[in-house]
Amino acid sequence: MKVLYTSIVLAAFTATASGQSAIDRYLSGPLTYTTVVDIGDTVYQPTDLGFKPNTNELWVLNRGMDSNGGSFIIVHDAGMPDQVSQYRKDSHSGHFMTYASSMAWSDNGEWAGVSEVQSTASPTSTFMGPALWLGDLNIFARVFQSNWVSGYPLGSHVDMLHQSPFAMGIAADSAKVYWVMDGHFGNIVRYDFVADHGPGYDDHSAGKIWRYTDVLVTRVPNMPSHMEVDHANRWLYFIDGGPKTIKRLNMNSGSETGNLTVPPTSGEALAGYKRVEGATVETIATWTTQPSGLAYTDGRLLVGDYNTGDIKVYDVTGTPTLVGTIATGQAGMMGLEVGHDGSIWFVNYPENKVVRINSAPLNNDAAITAIVSPATQTATEAYFSTADDVCASSIAPTVTLMNAGANALTSVHIHSSLDDGADDMFMWSGNLAAGASTNVTLPSMAADNGSHVLKVWTMDPNGATDPNAHNDALAGAFRAIAPVQGLPFNEGFAAATFPPAGWNYVHFNPNCKMTRAFGGGFGQGAGSVKMDNYSGDMNITGQLDYLMLPRLDLSSMSSTALEFSVAYALYNTSSVDRLQVKASTDCGETWSVLYDKQGAALSTAPATTGAFTPTATQWRAESVDISSVVGEADVIFAFVSTSNYGNNVYFDDISIGNVVGMEEAGLNEVRVFPVPSNGTVTLRLRNELTGSVLAEVLTIDGKTAHAERWTGASTRSMDLAGLAKGSYVLRLTGVDGKQLRSRLVME
Repeated sequence: MKVLYTSIVLAAFTATASGQSAIDRYLSGPLTYTTVVDIGDTVYQPTDLGFKPNTNELWVLNRGMDSNGGSFIIVHDAGMPDQVSQYRKDSHSGHFMTYASSMAWSDNGEWAGVSEVQSTASPTSTFMGPALWLGDLNIFARVFQSNWVSGYPLGSHVDMLHQSPFAMGIAADSAKVYWVMDGHFGNIVRYDFVADHGPGYDDHSAGKIWRYTDVLVTRVPNMPSHMEVDHANRWLYFIDGGPKTIKRLNMNSGSETGNLTVPPTSGEALAGYKRVEGATVETIATWTTQPSGLAYTDGRLLVGDYNTGDIKVYDVTGTPTLVGTIATGQAGMMGLEVGHDGSIWFVNYPENKVVRINSAPLNNDAAITAIVSPATQTATEAYFSTADDVCASSIAPTVTLMNAGANALTSVHIHSSLDDGADDMFMWSGNLAAGASTNVTLPSMAADNGSHVLKVWTMDPNGATDPNAHNDALAGAFRAIAPVQGLPFNEGFAAATFPPAGWNYVHFNPNCKMTRAFGGGFGQGAGSVKMDNYSGDMNITGQLDYLMLPRLDLSSMSSTALEFSVAYALYNTSSVDRLQVKASTDCGETWSVLYDKQGAALSTAPATTGAFTPTATQWRAESVDISSVVGEADVIFAFVSTSNYGNNVYFDDISIGNVVGMEEAGLNEVRVFPVPSNGTVTLRLRNELTGSVLAEVLTIDGKTAHAERWTGASTRSMDLAGLAKGSYVLRLTGVDGKQLRSRLVME
């Protein structure tokens, strides 16, 4: 729906603050509300909200009406005229997000959420706690959506620990570390997921937990007790719901005083479970009404009142002091956030809406509102996408600069960096009116092959300190594809590095994936690619993996084939693992299928219920017709696997533009592998040459480096270990004078 505007003049009572903060502008002057999304956008019983770090992508958490689980409304360009929203609900939210009470973003682009339920397993179990998820929209509520099919992965969650039933609040500390308000056992608990198990799996053994047994809290049913972390000063702010008290805990205080035992009703293997005692806890205030929402920014703690809708603002730079109250008049306030734009945002639970409070603009406030180019995705921790590629070795970012201040913007420093590397500063000057925007192209920066995160931020508008840092920065992920390579192209996966230089592997499952396997096609060469469809303990049917070749120039190619070797065995007659070869001529924006085999058609060996490893005779040479892209100057090929949880697929000896025949009938009738080679090579002919065959290895100046003769055969090995490194031409001549040639590379 379109953004709804309702102007309301607010009266705010203020007290003297010990220091100024940008948020203090909400304590005086007229304020207005903006309803950003509501029930028409599928907002229903919202309990929390949060912005993905360094983006204007807002996630709104719906509690969920029943045990089927909570859901999200994800708002892109939140609060802006062109905002769009989408509904997402993971197929397994009935356990991992049931009766959802709170969520928190980590700076690494992951988020964790907690649920107000004792257990989803049985009435006597206490098997619940925080669940960890990825913020990549190609993964969240998109992969492994099996609707609780036994033996299949459990949706898109990437981890969960189960020692805090009836959890009412959560806050992100660092990386995979979160703080939880445990409403069942009545403690504050620190969780470290350490290393996640990947989407849908269930190994929690890496997890570590610290329970602050003398920090007691009381849950109020159906009332989230939100939490916030001041990272710089190491304070955890939290709400003790029962006594209606706002407190803070010094996260650097307290000592481990022993090991704890996991209760039998929530048994799981953990790397550590510790008791902590003696932490410093301070009371900030005790209310007569019910606090619920909590936000921290720039020395200010904002606390939302569920009963009245008031937001009380505390100066916490020293001894916590109430500096003012924002009387919104909107009872039902739960989750509270200082947003990407520096405004105050909150959810109204009974009215099913998200509201932004707008204040008068600051004098000097520059904002980055969009990364125009390169096209990016708002994923930072994981980047599972074959889109948003850059087919260039450098980028010159273009961003939208907005004057969010009251004064005309005449100058600002715009900074940019790739992957948190060197800071590249650009000095912009002009005359931008209040509320106006302009696109700015920044200096070029090198982008090596692979995935990158671009960050852009502003500083020093009009030579002054920007008091609102929230709207200064944006970040986005893209993939750079290495410069175009000429032909011939050969890859035998001899090097240990995978994927090879210039290639890109796009995948999300750390358990069943493509790797370099020892041993090459037809028993020749040092390595090949193995797609593991077999070894995982979860049925990964439908999983997609993409192995993308470097960009290739086919403009002068005379042959029309991509050659490779493949080996595969069915697990049983119903397993139909699939392998495709696709091509793109528009930098990955669109793909055409050139090769597509699955199940029995892909198979090269008898079915086996054991993990398949091919012998030298269990390979097949494949020739893919690429005539549709021959003549193109910039082509990307990709090997795409679709798993049916069957058996392993291997491929090797990829060659393009390598075969040249002396006559048209001989084109593509001989293959040489592995390429490159450092010893024995195998020749495979599609049609036998008749009679005695003369095989000659010629240097590039036409001299004979090796020669031998054999009786016509479709497959033959040659020992060329004595040849020097370099490129050669292999020439085969039959008794009828027919000749075939191929390029040969020795390393």
